[in-house]
Amino acid sequence: MPDIKKKVTLKDIAEKTGLSVNTVSRVLNKKPYYTKEVEEKVTAACKELGYIVDMNASGLRSGSTRTVAILYDDLVNPFYSYTTDIISKRFEENGYNCIMFSNNDRSPYVDYELMRSVMARKPDGILSFLEPAGDMTDFIKNSGIPFVIFGRDGAPYGMVGVDADEVYGGKIAGEHLLARGYRKLAYIGSWHDVKVCLDRQKGLEEALAENGMTLSPEHVFYVREQDFGTIVDKIVKDDIDGVLCFNDVIAFIVMEALEERGIEAGADCGIVGFDNIQGMMRMPRLLTTVDVGNRDFAEAGAEVMLGLLSGSEEERPSFRETHKSFLVKGKTTR
Repeated sequence: MPDIKKKVTLKDIAEKTGLSVNTVSRVLNKKPYYTKEVEEKVTAACKELGYIVDMNASGLRSGSTRTVAILYDDLVNPFYSYTTDIISKRFEENGYNCIMFSNNDRSPYVDYELMRSVMARKPDGILSFLEPAGDMTDFIKNSGIPFVIFGRDGAPYGMVGVDADEVYGGKIAGEHLLARGYRKLAYIGSWHDVKVCLDRQKGLEEALAENGMTLSPEHVFYVREQDFGTIVDKIVKDDIDGVLCFNDVIAFIVMEALEERGIEAGADCGIVGFDNIQGMMRMPRLLTTVDVGNRDFAEAGAEVMLGLLSGSEEERPSFRETHKSFLVKGKTTR
């Protein structure tokens, strides 16, 4: 029979370090008033003895798991990983860990299945890149868990949101395409009923209207709901010469598909994306794109969540009031 080791306890760590059980507990739960030397001593003893904090037990005792859940529809878009990296570091600095959840592209909304999985882990707060489904708003509010909609407008739900002026972002993209001489424009969005997607489309429509032009409904597409090859074929067939894409990932895919059909991005067809992911990582091609101020955006999301977790009633200006999106000129427009 293999030896079964006895579970290591706080008392074992205290005996190993010569500290009190109370001091060891404060260090492990990141509560104040201990020195760096004490922290290092406790950490070394935990490693040597193989002690791991039981977060479930700690959460039951304290009423807090010191975790924040972050929700996505998928984890493919680099914008998510970049902003989450900034957000999670701010949470860690304040004693919170992050747990990630995805609904695996099932929908652009937080639904009951996702919330059930999240709430089973008893997070102290939830930061969501997704809007709540219509029947989830009251459910989320009644849960009592602080909930921040990140990158989306919270006002329609009566909830806290951190968002940019997406109509303005779409408008400056449209103005740029028109100023560079592109005249027959299209919009490629994600989902047809997501407000942030429709707001960027609205901005493009406003830019066209101010120049006496309109965006044909035939030239509005949603990649989550339509065959991508059919979308690109329609753009080619109708001689579209300018495309605003909901995000940079879509823009890069469109650019590649058009060039496979002999249409050069920039020269033959102007392409503008959203999110400026090339500002986060090295990309093989420079895309013309709209940047909301990504680092500041992520910091703002983290601060709003931390404010709710601390119970702070402090009023702070919204991100859309203090920041303006801006265009980053790349090689995909003249």
